[in-house]
Amino acid sequence: MAIIGMCGFAIAQGSGIARFSLVNVHASENQAEILSTWAAVPGLASRALQTQLAGNIDPSDLKAANDRREVLSAILTIRPLSSIDWLSLSGMQLLTDRPMAQVLESLELSVLTGPNEGYVMAERGIFGISLWEDLSRDLKSRAALDLGPIIYPRTPAEGAESGKFQAVLATKSELVRNELRKALVATGISPKEIEQRLGF
Repeated sequence: MAIIGMCGFAIAQGSGIARFSLVNVHASENQAEILSTWAAVPGLASRALQTQLAGNIDPSDLKAANDRREVLSAILTIRPLSSIDWLSLSGMQLLTDRPMAQVLESLELSVLTGPNEGYVMAERGIFGISLWEDLSRDLKSRAALDLGPIIYPRTPAEGAESGKFQAVLATKSELVRNELRKALVATGISPKEIEQRLGF
């Protein structure tokens, strides 16, 4: 009897998960209402919240940016080890004019939770370069290390980040470029390789 009861409970839980996967949230007019219902279901909350991050937002739309920041915060309360979400939260905090201490704290948590995750490193390195003047010595060293996938790309996506890096670098002073060059040399990359692979 106990086994039948446990099986019944498992089937009930499984049917809830199956219903969630069958919901076509994107076609629904009540998307927010449906997602908020699923966001309370254990095991599905993170996935339901993640759907709210689909698509890009207009940086000038502060309400959308604030909403996205709140969703990212909610996801991170459920999945605190998501390096990419910490990096995204840091970017949204910057976009919504949060204190720089909060922006850098989230960036540090991205480094802590995923120091060697290749799919995060290049983006985090570029973001770090954009904040170079506000970074601590440790975060500057980390930003230089995170540029590794751009310098030695293993995938086309990593190689494609080079254009973003060049765009950010173009906004930086010669002082910042020299500091970055020194930080890259400290990681073991020769000045000649820096010039050949990063163009400065």
